[in-house]
Amino acid sequence: MIKRVTKLSVLSGAIALLLSLVSCGSADAVAAATAWEGASAQETIAVEYIKVSRGPLIEDVRASGVVAGVREAFIVSETQGIVKSVGFSLGDAVKEGQELMRVDDRIASLNLNRAKEQYEAARLELEATERLSAAGKSSPADLTRARGNESGAKAQYETALKAYNDTRITSPIAGVIAFKDDISTVGASLAPGARVARVVDTSTFRITVGVGEREVGLLDAGAKAFVSVPAALGDEVIEGTVAAIAAGSDPATGSFPVVISFRNGFSGRVKSGMSASVSIKARAGEPAIVVPSAALVRRASRYALFVDDGGKAAVREVTLGRRSGVRVEVLSGLAEGEALVISSLTRLLPGTPLVSTLVGDSASWE
Repeated sequence: MIKRVTKLSVLSGAIALLLSLVSCGSADAVAAATAWEGASAQETIAVEYIKVSRGPLIEDVRASGVVAGVREAFIVSETQGIVKSVGFSLGDAVKEGQELMRVDDRIASLNLNRAKEQYEAARLELEATERLSAAGKSSPADLTRARGNESGAKAQYETALKAYNDTRITSPIAGVIAFKDDISTVGASLAPGARVARVVDTSTFRITVGVGEREVGLLDAGAKAFVSVPAALGDEVIEGTVAAIAAGSDPATGSFPVVISFRNGFSGRVKSGMSASVSIKARAGEPAIVVPSAALVRRASRYALFVDDGGKAAVREVTLGRRSGVRVEVLSGLAEGEALVISSLTRLLPGTPLVSTLVGDSASWE
């Protein structure tokens, strides 16, 4: 009778100790305390474990954004008049400088001809005055006046030439027409500043994503990035590169903009405006012991882990370092090569016999 009481006392003490240790490391570790009450140090428990190893805390940085052409431009009218011809449609491929629309140019043409004649006359007058001045037959004032007339006439000619050229609306870049305004029709009246169309250079795509201050320092320009565009490519992953990293954060969001670029080789399936997710390869840092945070158990501000020590459960109190998502760095208390238990945590007591199955290593486990 005395012996039985002693065993129950010891078992009760062990249960009380572990109940106070376990709290919020994982879904198992925050299970109801009654899960511990039926446990016995002599009951063999089947568990899964991972081998403790060293590796980078962050292997990649993940973010999401919107696909855009490497260059995009809104085509805007700089003139006023009636549309006389339209030479493009939505979805057309256009070249840089290609004429898309023409506006009534009768007045612009007349103004250009008059300005050209005035400029030619002023230029001839200046040449004649320069010859007279060289021969001493013209005063410096006459030469200055002739030069001013020529300069003013030239400015008027350049202004008239621009106004005439503006009646031919052209594409500033090569690409595909992604937007065509209803105003882009024959007979419509254009005003300066009116949007006519949007052209997107789809030879290369880019995605601008925002990353946190802990992640931006781990990224380098030129690093590999893997892009997923589910709407167009399903599960297919595209390889791209980091084209640019902002020198500062976005004041509106506090995140750091990073630009990912990738070549277009998808027969038009990927389009500007589609949602995408990216995974960017992080710069390799000093390897550290890294474990999944779900394996942690806690007592107040102290953390611990269960390991398989010779076929029995043992507790390792640990000191933690940096965290990243579901991974955490262990600074002390856990040795490389130990068997870290990651399942059935609420059923374990120090000394519980274990039947363990290896399912991976801690540096790559998530």
